[in-house]
Amino acid sequence: MTVKTLFAAAIIASSAAFAAEAATYPTFVLDTGASSIAVTQGSGCTWGSCATLTGEFGSGATGFSWTPVSATDSVGVSDFFKWTVSGIGLENFTVAVNLAFSSPDPATSNGSGSGWFKTLYGIVSAGVLHWGSVDPVVFADGSQVDIEFDDVHAIGFGSSVTSGATFTGNTIAAVPLPASVPMLAAGLVALGALRRRKKAA
Repeated sequence: MTVKTLFAAAIIASSAAFAAEAATYPTFVLDTGASSIAVTQGSGCTWGSCATLTGEFGSGATGFSWTPVSATDSVGVSDFFKWTVSGIGLENFTVAVNLAFSSPDPATSNGSGSGWFKTLYGIVSAGVLHWGSVDPVVFADGSQVDIEFDDVHAIGFGSSVTSGATFTGNTIAAVPLPASVPMLAAGLVALGALRRRKKAA
């Protein structure tokens, strides 16, 4: 095999190696099926009737998968939660959220908040939701991701509103490179030395 052929093979192999090297951070996957949102209303029925608030994961949370590009990368999801009111009345409430991640390994985070809402059969509605602390997600590989849920201040026509969440890498462990990458690098160095010797001859 000629030096030229060896170099062509080395370039192809090194391109594959660099592509593998670029994906150096794990992918975080949220399992909404194993996660939960619990809303507890505190004041009962008022105004002679009852108003109800329900919470569910929005389209941004369903199938949420994120591969950071750095150890402190972040991503925002605008429609992470969907809140829906019904009935008639003024109520206060608390909410508890559990997030279950399936990748890079099983891990969970808990958050809680509270607020109030009022609605006229969902025709005109208003509400406030303030979040307290949200636990960081700590994974077995050493990665830690901080989570912040967006507060809600809403008023207008309709019965539902969405709110977001932001995920920020506190420390994200790099994925070890395949063992073939250092070998390919060593091979490239050797090929370069061989070519220089051929030219010198």
